[in-house]
Amino acid sequence: MVGGSSQLDTPASVRRPVPPPLQPDQPTHYRTFRNAERGIVDRTLRFLDESGFYWGPLPVDQAHTMLASEPVGTFLVRDSTQANHLFSLSVRTEKGPVSMRILFDREHFWFNNAHFDCMVKLLEYCVDSTQIKPFVFDCDVSVVFSKPFRRHPVPKLQQLCRRNIIRHYGAERIRKLPLVSGLQQYVEKFPFKI
Repeated sequence: MVGGSSQLDTPASVRRPVPPPLQPDQPTHYRTFRNAERGIVDRTLRFLDESGFYWGPLPVDQAHTMLASEPVGTFLVRDSTQANHLFSLSVRTEKGPVSMRILFDREHFWFNNAHFDCMVKLLEYCVDSTQIKPFVFDCDVSVVFSKPFRRHPVPKLQQLCRRNIIRHYGAERIRKLPLVSGLQQYVEKFPFKI
């Protein structure tokens, strides 16, 4: 598996937990980023904060407990506990939750031989690709990404509208739509369909 190994937990019946608050000013184990890398990481963190499925410094066992009773393909993003990785993906598979590290190298986020300059673009690729064919990793775990596990399970109406606009028109056509500037700015704040 790219960037590390998977860990399997057995599913358990759990209720959706109250999300821990994000602590944006807490110390980090991230290395220092320079030039273009800094801009890429900052932009990605802004998008992840807006996404609702970024859980920050969430321990792997807690992530697995949270995903254990969710449908197969439900995923979340959290900070990696590994010093040489920024993020980890935790996803519910048929065998239970697994976690995989995302590599950040050469100004791109890498996972399963795919790479993008934004973590959310990488996740959109994972969702789209695994709807056609699941990723199969070295430990015989088949992984499908279908829906994010958000901090707040019921999205706001404006978030649903934004996702719908992106799904129907695509991020590249937002500026051509007859939207008032406030709405256009809101859509551009998170221009992704997931």
